[in-house]
Amino acid sequence: MAGRLSISLLSALLLAAAASPAARADESSPVMFSLLDPVQWPSSQSDVCGFRLSLLYGECADFAGLDIGLVGRATGDFYGLSVGGANIVSRRLVGLQVGLVNLNSNGDMASARRSIGVQYGLLNHVDSLLGLQNGWINTSSGNVSGLQYGLLNCAADVDGVQCGSLLVLGVNVAVGSVSGCQIGIVNYAGRMEFGVQIGILNVIAHGGFFPVLPIVNGGF
Repeated sequence: MAGRLSISLLSALLLAAAASPAARADESSPVMFSLLDPVQWPSSQSDVCGFRLSLLYGECADFAGLDIGLVGRATGDFYGLSVGGANIVSRRLVGLQVGLVNLNSNGDMASARRSIGVQYGLLNHVDSLLGLQNGWINTSSGNVSGLQYGLLNCAADVDGVQCGSLLVLGVNVAVGSVSGCQIGIVNYAGRMEFGVQIGILNVIAHGGFFPVLPIVNGGF
């Protein structure tokens, strides 16, 4: 099963890379090697479609492919797999970030431009996501459609699930609306559109069965 999942994920990443703007750009470089920008080749204004190695810090424009390094940043869109200490994408993310810190702060809340994929690390932040955040601290300044799994999960709006580590050890906060489920020690929803909260303390500011309930709360 794990093998099939790995193959499926790799195939999805390769398709994402093939469909990316960087992959279609004739002027993109197949590789990038960086010690500490600007000591890198090619320059930080270049698109990369292929492979990047950043020993300390590397920066490029659009990126598609495999990114490995201590700190790697794409000031444009990112399509593919990023593995490092800190992975930073300034525009759209389509793929997988694995690192201690994963940041995707594009400031674009439009549904057509929201990020799609997975962030796996200690600290994960995204503006708007369709997919999964798995870490100690997961935050989103916009909508999360999917799953946040960690000790602290915060989002503006949630269409899906916020879940504490080991299913219960966590605090879940949705300052806007929730359509789905929150499972943790403490759960807060600004508005419950349709869903349930399971935890020691469950708070729903608007639209819930009760403003505060232990064990189970919800709204429909």
